Amino acid sequence: MKRFWGGSPQYNGVFASANVSGPDTNGYITVSLTNPTGVAPAGAEFQSTRQGFGYGTYSTTVEKNLSTLQKEVVWGGLFTYDPLTEPGYTEIDLCEASAWGGGAGYGESWPVTQGHGYWFDATKAPGEGNNTTVFDVRSDPVTTHRMVWEPGKITFETFAGEGFSGILLKRTVLEGETVPTPAKERVHFNLWVIGGGGNPDKVEPESVVIRDFAFVPAP
Repeated sequence: MKRFWGGSPQYNGVFASANVSGPDTNGYITVSLTNPTGVAPAGAEFQSTRQGFGYGTYSTTVEKNLSTLQKEVVWGGLFTYDPLTEPGYTEIDLCEASAWGGGAGYGESWPVTQGHGYWFDATKAPGEGNNTTVFDVRSDPVTTHRMVWEPGKITFETFAGEGFSGILLKRTVLEGETVPTPAKERVHFNLWVIGGGGNPDKVEPESVVIRDFAFVPAP
C-alpha cells in the first residue's frame, strides 16, 4: 500500500504515492524523495496490506550508500508498526539510518548513523522511550539486514553486500520485558525529511532501492 495521506513523520506532512515505484523487471521497488518546487519536499512510504506478522525472521536487501544521505533525510528501512497499539506502537526498527538534521541546530556536524532497536513507550523522548543501539554506516552500495523477533528477545544483523555471506557489520541482541509483543503490526519502508537542523525545505531528490523483503514465521 503506497502512502498518499499526509502527516508524521515528514516535517511538512507531505507524502506522494508516486514516490514509490515498481516492482521493476528485477522485482526491485524504489522509494524516492522529491522536491519539484525546490522548497517543498515530498516523502515516500509504503506498507504491507498484511497485519500481524508477529514472531519470526524478517530480512531485506537495500541498494543505497547510506553514508551519502543528506543530513535532513531519514531512511526508515523495514520497521514494524501498529498505530493502535499503545504506548509503543509495536515499532521495531531494523535498518533506520539518518544524521537526524546533522546537529546543525547545535553548531555540530553529525554523521549518518544506523540503529537497531524498538520503541517501548512512544510517549517518551528518544533515548527514554526506546531501546536502540546506534552504529556508524559505511560506504557499502548494498547492505542486507535481518532480525529475529522472539518472545522477550530481538536479534538484529546488518551485512555488507547482498545476502548473509558478506561482512557482518553489526549484530545487536536486545532482551527484556520491554521487547514488543505482536499485535496488528504491518511492515513499512519510508524515506522522509526531519525538520530539526539543516535546511529541510531545500533537500535534493534522493532514492533508495529495496531489492527484496522476506519473512519466515517462527515455528
